[in-house]
Amino acid sequence: MPLGDSITESSKGQNSYRFYLWHSLIDKGYHPNIVGSQEGVGHGPPANPDFDMDHEGHSGWRADEILNHIQGWATSTSPDVVLLHIGTNDICQDQTVGSTVADIGGIIDVLRTVNPRIRVLLAQLIGSSDCPPAALNAKLPALIEGKNSMESPIILVDQYSGFDPATMTYDGTHPNASGDSHMADRWFEKLAPMLDAILARPSQ
Repeated sequence: MPLGDSITESSKGQNSYRFYLWHSLIDKGYHPNIVGSQEGVGHGPPANPDFDMDHEGHSGWRADEILNHIQGWATSTSPDVVLLHIGTNDICQDQTVGSTVADIGGIIDVLRTVNPRIRVLLAQLIGSSDCPPAALNAKLPALIEGKNSMESPIILVDQYSGFDPATMTYDGTHPNASGDSHMADRWFEKLAPMLDAILARPSQ
């Protein structure tokens, strides 16, 4: 389940990171079922529709809003792995870092009530010219340290370093093709070993 805001959803004429990630997974022999209550990208068709377009990206949403709905979405779609990139709108709307971190922790807690073995890839946010995420990103390793477990791993994904909003977005915040491809590479780097571990379990 790709979970987040408009950076996950993307918009008309864009591919979203999900397109590039899907093809990387397929090219390496994985056969994932991407899940979510949403499909495609916002406000029209994507640049290329040849990928599993389900997702749980909600344009303009903050972490607390995702928290209020995640139980229903997760119950409906039963994800095993969640790719969570959330907090940009919280920063833009002057939410405190502390409250946003707490909301992200709450999302993880709720996911675990639906699936105690859920695996979460939690992103340090991509750079934004309008709403710089450095302060929030700095708090996420400690959140993960407090939440991580053998049964339900939480893995940090560094989407921040190497991401240049001037060249990798079309408006200072939302990724263009270069930015989406960069995000997909960072997700894949952490997701592939996690999928290998899942597939290596005899019971699965």
